[in-house]
Amino acid sequence: MNKLSRIAMIGCAILFAAFSLSAQAKTEKKEMSGEKTYKGFLADKMCGTGFTKSGDAQKAAEKAKKHTKDCALEENCKASGYGLIIGAKFHKFNDAGDKLALEYLNKTKKENNLVVQVKGTMDGDMLNVTSVKDVK
Repeated sequence: MNKLSRIAMIGCAILFAAFSLSAQAKTEKKEMSGEKTYKGFLADKMCGTGFTKSGDAQKAAEKAKKHTKDCALEENCKASGYGLIIGAKFHKFNDAGDKLALEYLNKTKKENNLVVQVKGTMDGDMLNVTSVKDVK
C-alpha cells in the first residue's frame, strides 16, 4: 500500500507539472501573438513630443521628415530616449527600444526622414520594442 501511495503521488506530481507547462506555453504564445509591426518616424523624445504637440498628423510628419540623425544623436536628445511618431502621436520606447534605436541611428546611412519599422507590443503610449529596421 505504501508503495502504491508513492506511485500515485508521483503520478499526480507529473500530471501537475504537465498542466503547468501547458498553461505556461499558452501564456507565452499569447504574449508572442501580441507583438505587432509599427511603421513611423524614429525621433528622440525631446524633438518628437514637440513635433506632435499640435495634434496634427500632417504637421508632425512634415517636421519629422526634416528631423536629422545628427540631432537625434546629440547628447540632450539621446538622453531623452527615443520613440516612434505614428500619425499625430509620439510613442515612447522602453529601455530596450532606446538601445535598439541608438544602434540603428549609429548604423543607418539615412541623414533625415527616419522612417522605420518597429516590432513590439504597445502598453498604453509605451512601445516595448524587440526590433528596429529600415522600412522596405
